[in-house]
Amino acid sequence: MAAIEFYYDPICPFCWITSRWLLQVSAERTINITWRQFSLALKNDELAPRGDESEHALSHRDSHRIHRVIRQATSQQLASSIDLYSTFGTRHHLEKRPYDDELIQEVLAAHHLPVELLQAANDTSIDTRLMRELDAALDAAGTDIGVPVIVFTDKNNKRLGYFGPVLNELPDSLDESLAIWDGLEQLATTSSFYEIKRTRSGYPIVDSTA
Repeated sequence: MAAIEFYYDPICPFCWITSRWLLQVSAERTINITWRQFSLALKNDELAPRGDESEHALSHRDSHRIHRVIRQATSQQLASSIDLYSTFGTRHHLEKRPYDDELIQEVLAAHHLPVELLQAANDTSIDTRLMRELDAALDAAGTDIGVPVIVFTDKNNKRLGYFGPVLNELPDSLDESLAIWDGLEQLATTSSFYEIKRTRSGYPIVDSTA
C-alpha cells in the first residue's frame, strides 16, 4: 500500500484538478491518503494587506478563512478534511461561487456542522496550527513550492515531497490517470529522483472535474 500526504489550498484550480485525479486513482489503487492543508496566504506572507502584494493575495486571504474553518471542523467536530475540501471546491471551482460567509454557512449546513464554526474563519489563533501544516510540507519538499504537494515515504522512512503533479485538466480516461500515478509513484519513491519540470502555459480546465 502506498501511503502519501496530499497538501491542498482550496483556492488553487490546479490543486483542485490534481485532487480529483488522485481520488479517481485511489478508487483503483491501494493508497492511504492523508489530506493536509497548505495555506498560500501564509506561505506568501499575505494575511495582512500590503501595497506591493500580488494580484492573487486577496483570493489567498479568502481561501485562508476556509482553511481556518476546515481546521477547526476537523479538530473539534472530527469532520473529514477531504469531504469539506471537496464541497468547498465544488461550490467555488465548478459553480464559480466566492469564498464568503454565505458559502461557509452553506457548506457547514451540508455537513451537519454547527453554524458557530463560521467564527473560526476570523480566528487568528488557528493560524499556528496551519503554520505547522505548512512547515511540514516545506520540510519535505523545499521552500520554493506551491500546491499541489504530494509527500511519499521511501524505504528508509524518509519523507520525499514534490510540488505536483500539475495537471491542466482531468485525464480523458481512467487508463491515463492510472498511468500517471504508476509512473509518479515509481519516480517519487526513488531517493535519487529530484525534479522534472517544464514551462506551463494556458489555463486549467476545471469543468472536466465535474
